[in-house]
Amino acid sequence: MRHAAVAAGLAAVLVVTGCAREPVAEPPPPSTGTSPPNTLARVEVGDALTVTAAVDRVVDERALVVRDVDLADGILLVLTRQAVEASPPQLVTVEGTVVAFSYRGLSARHHLTDPAEYRPFEGRKALVAGQVTVW
Repeated sequence: MRHAAVAAGLAAVLVVTGCAREPVAEPPPPSTGTSPPNTLARVEVGDALTVTAAVDRVVDERALVVRDVDLADGILLVLTRQAVEASPPQLVTVEGTVVAFSYRGLSARHHLTDPAEYRPFEGRKALVAGQVTVW
């Protein structure tokens, strides 16, 4: 009788598990990293981007570097079509297009000065501003 009870119990387990649905995969939990998502990592060259950040330094009258925790390495080179009257640590909102920075390719169009000033940005994403608002 004991063997019959065990056999009946095993049969019941097989029937229940055989009829059960496949487990549904749960989505992974959101990242709990301590650093914020990087704005520049989420955009591609050619994408429109609006950034509000503090002026870190003015490279020349048509180029400035802005700083914000949400940017790669905390900084972003901004190229403007006209001179911008801003100085550190003023806040600016820049609307423009993301480009891959190349001094050689952009220097004539944007009237860039000393190439050494731009060397740290070579090959990185930069922002060509269509509009700059100084706060």
